[in-house]
Amino acid sequence: MSVNNPGRAMASESAPARGYSVFFGDVAIDEYYVAPYFPVGGDKVSVETIPEEFGGMCANAASIFANYGIPTSFMSQLNSGLLTQRLLKDLTDSGISTKHVIFDESVPDSKCIILLSGDQHIVIIPNLGISHTEITPEAFEHMANAEFLFTSQTDSMPFRMGAKGAQEIFRDLCDRGVKIVIDLDVYHLENHPSGLIEYCDILFMNSLGFQRFTECGNDVQRLLNNRTTAIIVTKDSEGCDLYTRDGIESIPGYPVEPIDVTGAGDTFSSSFLYAYSTTNDLAAAARFANAAAALSIGKVGGRAGRTEAATVRAFMAEQGERLELTTPSPQHRSM
Repeated sequence: MSVNNPGRAMASESAPARGYSVFFGDVAIDEYYVAPYFPVGGDKVSVETIPEEFGGMCANAASIFANYGIPTSFMSQLNSGLLTQRLLKDLTDSGISTKHVIFDESVPDSKCIILLSGDQHIVIIPNLGISHTEITPEAFEHMANAEFLFTSQTDSMPFRMGAKGAQEIFRDLCDRGVKIVIDLDVYHLENHPSGLIEYCDILFMNSLGFQRFTECGNDVQRLLNNRTTAIIVTKDSEGCDLYTRDGIESIPGYPVEPIDVTGAGDTFSSSFLYAYSTTNDLAAAARFANAAAALSIGKVGGRAGRTEAATVRAFMAEQGERLELTTPSPQHRSM
């Protein structure tokens, strides 16, 4: 498989049962502030402090995914300080494995600042300065036997395994049959040349991210004609657009009164993966994810979307839509 044309790698029938998924990325303490309006340059505004929450895009997604009952592993590169121990304890208390976390004392504490105003928010994410993430053979095998590897370009670009770089590691994971999933979110332009999206089965991004993604010259149809199974563009209360080889399907959302939209995208992506894993139906997964995300914004916190599938289905039924999901099979019950 070449780096320039990854193709569609398929898992062999003799591949091991993929009973868990790996989420590699950020975890943080989210510090919340409520402002009467968003300040502009040179402005000064008095804000209300509200209780902090556990957060981080990848950790949020892992927590929500695990709550649906599928074994989940969280990986990241963190220092071993007191804040990290708090962050990891919260994950392990939620039944998520953290045994493959990479400890690096040069990494600063992980925090986010979230400013709320009305139904919108601004997230300020301090850069942790990670430029090299060494993936051990043991960690690689752990990722290679997962159903999904969920990550971001920012978190995966520093991947190294000896002389191998991130693209080669992604290529090897593809050869092992892992479904690589990247949440591009708003798609930061500096990530454009990474080349990692060529190896993704599923890409998530929001409307702004999709605009930047296409303006950078990314060819959606070319990706879908090669390895990528689906590109999902979230549109807040309007739902999402599902791009596949067969075309584009716009799937309506569920208008609700928002309290905090932080983590709605994380809820969407993890709920989509759960539903896709259990139905193998992309459109059904998108409908389920729309409903889960709508429920999440009625509460404060990046992990407010943590709920049970039955609750999401009940909400859908109230809106006149029914969706049956299978119970996770026995191989989904141990890691």
